[in-house]
Amino acid sequence: MNPTFSGEVMLAGWSETHNGGAKVTFWLSDPEELAAFKRMTVAKGKTAGQRLACVLVEIGEDELPKQPEPAKAEKLKGGPLAKLAGMWCQSKDFMEWLGVSTPSEAKLFILEECGIDSRAELDHHQIAADIFHKNIREPYSKWLTAIGKAPCTT
Repeated sequence: MNPTFSGEVMLAGWSETHNGGAKVTFWLSDPEELAAFKRMTVAKGKTAGQRLACVLVEIGEDELPKQPEPAKAEKLKGGPLAKLAGMWCQSKDFMEWLGVSTPSEAKLFILEECGIDSRAELDHHQIAADIFHKNIREPYSKWLTAIGKAPCTT
């Protein structure tokens, strides 16, 4: 199969609007390369909308393919479990139960025990939430009951 277009392009810009969607615009290196796209619209009654599969590789100053930088992870928002864990980390009872003396140590314990980097992940990763419930929430609640204090369930 012959490609519809094969050549070098330069990113001209991108935009995203509520009525136009996401759009990327490229400059062609040679105006004659536009013929491939003109043929497509002429064949369809002078309208665009043809679907194309694209593979684009950024070219560095050395004219060689450039490895893309990894996308920055989206910051997760904490929900009820993250808030509960945060509240417990400030609690003297929770720190006593863990055998730690600072909120930072309590937080580190939760992160390490659940295999996460942020308490917010408790609300987004089921395995971490399950570990939190089984290894932290249930035993801590039992300990609170045993010492005559009501477990915090919120």
